Amino acid sequence: MDKDCVQQNHCGFSSELLNEHYMHYPAVQQNKLKEIEARLIKADINMANSNFCPLRSLEIERTYALNSVKLHKYFFENISQEAGAQPPSEIAGLLDRDFGSSQEWEKQFFALAKCSRGWVVLGFDLEDGSLRNFFLDSNSEGMWAVLPLLVLDVYEHAYCTTFSSRNDYISEFLGHVKWIEVNRRLKTAKNMYRNMNENR
Repeated sequence: MDKDCVQQNHCGFSSELLNEHYMHYPAVQQNKLKEIEARLIKADINMANSNFCPLRSLEIERTYALNSVKLHKYFFENISQEAGAQPPSEIAGLLDRDFGSSQEWEKQFFALAKCSRGWVVLGFDLEDGSLRNFFLDSNSEGMWAVLPLLVLDVYEHAYCTTFSSRNDYISEFLGHVKWIEVNRRLKTAKNMYRNMNENR
């Protein structure tokens, strides 16, 4: 998490809101994850069953907790200290290619943020090198072979105590995207994609 963003009153989000958000979700989930993994080691694999068994239940909850930790990490890291940053040319070019324009991408991202129950993610697809928007209604959901570039938490805990509406929250977030961090993730994803395809 961007500690400066949490400790100071900027980003369009109060330090109280971000600190409370951090302490109640990724911090708690990190502790719960350790507990779940300790129980998984002791789970009786001889009782494995697709309808119900301790192993299955623990694995579902581990996925939920682990995704919560990772997605919150991305979310806090891609909040900028200052408003008004624009996408660097590298990611802007891909947004133009895959969505028609940066403005059209933002409209689609905004719309998904309005209808998602949990998360909205701009991701890099390692199968074809394209950018796509995804939404997750639960921490238990996910996308295979997709690397998150920009992550927005739209669970109510992220905004209901401070923002008058979800629309206000989404607009504020989009005005404070730390594009330099998103572009860094893009470079990593492109390198992975290049390396994967060189071996095909």
